[in-house]
Amino acid sequence: MKPLLPIYGVLPELKRALKAHNRVILQADPGAGKSTIVPLELLDEPWLAGKKILMLEPRRLAARAVATRMAETLNEKAGQRVGYRMRGESCTGPRTSIEVVTEGMLVRLMQEDPALEAVGLLIFDEFHERSLSADLGLALALQSQELLREDLRILIMSATLQSEELLHLLGPETPLVRSEGRSHEVSLHYLDATAPLVTPETLPRLTADTVKKALRKYKGSLLTFLPGAGEIHRCARALESLPDAVEVCPLYGGLSPEQQRQALRPAAEGRRKVILATNIAETSLTIDGIRIVVDGGYRREVFYDTTLGMERMRTRPIAADSARQRAGRAGRTAPGVCYRLWHRHRTLPPRSTPEILQADLTPLCLELARWGAEAEELAWIDSPSPERLAEANALLRRLEMLDEEGRITPLGERALKLGEHPRIAHMLLRAVELGFGYEGILLTLLLTERPSLGKGTDLRETLEALDTLLRRERSSLLRRRYESLLRLLDIEAKEAPDLEATGTLCALAYPERVAARREEGAGEYLSAAGRGLRLDPGDPLARHPLLGLAESSTVGKSGRILRAAPLSLEELKTLYPETLKWEEELRLDEASGRIEAWERLRFGRLVLEEKRLPKPESEKAAPLLLQEIRRQGILALAPSPKARRLIERVRCAGEQLGEAFPDWSEEALLDNLEEWLLPWMEGVTSLDELKALDLNAALKGYLGWERFQELEKLLPEFWTLPTGTRAPVDYSEPKAPALEARLQELLGETQTPRILEGSLPLTLRLLSPAGRPLAVTRDLVNFWQAIYPEVRKEMRGRYPKHYWPEDPLSARPTQKSKKAMDRQGL
Repeated sequence: MKPLLPIYGVLPELKRALKAHNRVILQADPGAGKSTIVPLELLDEPWLAGKKILMLEPRRLAARAVATRMAETLNEKAGQRVGYRMRGESCTGPRTSIEVVTEGMLVRLMQEDPALEAVGLLIFDEFHERSLSADLGLALALQSQELLREDLRILIMSATLQSEELLHLLGPETPLVRSEGRSHEVSLHYLDATAPLVTPETLPRLTADTVKKALRKYKGSLLTFLPGAGEIHRCARALESLPDAVEVCPLYGGLSPEQQRQALRPAAEGRRKVILATNIAETSLTIDGIRIVVDGGYRREVFYDTTLGMERMRTRPIAADSARQRAGRAGRTAPGVCYRLWHRHRTLPPRSTPEILQADLTPLCLELARWGAEAEELAWIDSPSPERLAEANALLRRLEMLDEEGRITPLGERALKLGEHPRIAHMLLRAVELGFGYEGILLTLLLTERPSLGKGTDLRETLEALDTLLRRERSSLLRRRYESLLRLLDIEAKEAPDLEATGTLCALAYPERVAARREEGAGEYLSAAGRGLRLDPGDPLARHPLLGLAESSTVGKSGRILRAAPLSLEELKTLYPETLKWEEELRLDEASGRIEAWERLRFGRLVLEEKRLPKPESEKAAPLLLQEIRRQGILALAPSPKARRLIERVRCAGEQLGEAFPDWSEEALLDNLEEWLLPWMEGVTSLDELKALDLNAALKGYLGWERFQELEKLLPEFWTLPTGTRAPVDYSEPKAPALEARLQELLGETQTPRILEGSLPLTLRLLSPAGRPLAVTRDLVNFWQAIYPEVRKEMRGRYPKHYWPEDPLSARPTQKSKKAMDRQGL
């Protein structure tokens, strides 16, 4: 007799929808039975016409478990009518009608057969997780359905779907079938309001303490959610004091299938089980006997760090939809309890960010190139960023996997067959050519599977530890991936890895992470991407001037080297002969002010070698000198008084006459250095030589002969005083030019000096015999009559040797003292 699962109540509606439509959405709550019941119930539908059902699961564990559960329902073993397939593992046979695959496998199958001729129904299970492969797989399937296979059915299933977005993508006529789940009441417990905020660092210990408390208070087995394997192992160590009747089982993606199956088996009679899991146990799995959930509230996710141009892992708080899924694990078969290790008032984001909006798009772009379509030609729930698509395509061109027109190259085709990230695939293929294929496989496993092999920074030691582990293990998932890569690359394992190739392999995978030491002994490095990096000065790796990096962390604008290996310059030259080039570079030596010529060997932002060249040609030095002048301003040219006066006169002319004279503001002169200064810079390679130029002549040439003559007429540089003295006119204030003169030299003068053909009076700054300011006027007659008497009264006593006539209007102008005037009979 079939178990009374809620999904049976909507099967008739689902079957009618699939009969009439080729796109259907099924929203079914956790525990409804959608993953294990729906495919089996649809096997005999007439529209399937003998074709198979292909169902996608977001994780390997779920794919294996769901296929096994369906096979058991048919009283069979997986591999008969129900099978599964994932990278490095296949369990199918000639009778297989339902094939459960991981999402990346769908893309691989569609690249080989775009029409999916043998498939009648494509099911996307737990689609709310929105992995990059799921979004890409759906986009390709929709285009295939539209262009090649109108009869192909697509069924999207999940417990927490974004139904509005999906209906917008699939079409408003798409049927939406809803099923309630079979879930018992789950009571929720939160952290006490006075408890400190939980961090990823404190989470394992708090989880262990909560597990012990919950086991004392409630019956049944317990499921915890932790971010990753590291936290799981720390929590497991903290639970070693539990009674023998309690079995502690880790559950995460890096475990072998047998270890995963052991975690999923119900506890034996009279025993209890504590499962320490990542979000791998969040969906698709029903674990019998679970009554208690301890939710740490964090998850590990991959995101693309735009500042570094690389993917990184980070630990983030979970979203509300994940919290509901996790709590529901406790109420699948009976009432349960969920401890949420956060405060009740904490607000969770409604849903997790889809990978397509935060992951590295390089693998997607390579798949699109193989498919033969641009991203904008496909239908997406969330369209990938054009900027990040362009960045990813640029990387693929650098890796020679795309040609300049964006078409996939033979190397790109070979990379896709490996099923690895294009960077890793590039490293593997080049490693084989260099004779380091075995070492490349070891590095691939370290970077993608992340086995726990210590935290040392020297990657050579980790590589050696992995080699030892693989020779010892014979049945782990890691071992199967290792053997699969050996077959794909058609190479054999070495007796011992060449560990000195490790840095070379890192440079092949991540050329922008090649790092050069900045200062010997300080542990400071700079990457080829221009990022500052730090290594503990006491670390043996800090002795090496050049490193190939596999991993680093971010701290502000700089980072810390986590795993790396030494790299020689000769090795780098062999790997990237086209990228490493000698370039002539000029720079201004600030101490001497001279332009120096250097030849530098560059790799990205790194300068690996350099040598001084002879004095550069002035034509090459000129742009740097002009750049420095623009930085410092016109005064960097040390203009002579005459040159400064010319600039001020032209500025005054522009103020008084408008466009009749050019704009000689500081900004305008600096903008046009190439026009007026550059022609005079022949042979000049230093700031001192630049300052020695005749700047006045250069400016006169720039102004032109005719305009200069007009300037001389309208705004003279000097004004001749009644005594014959040629006094410079001060044009520093363009609206009010001024003339400085000793008072005695203007005695008897009744007309205020004027320029611009008499239209603009000069401001007179009258000085004492010692050159100190006495008065300022623009009306000389008024000064003599109204102000001079008071000035005379005060100054006669201070300067008794000088001439202070009682009637200044009738007096003669003079430069001399009274005694000198008497000697000359004046």
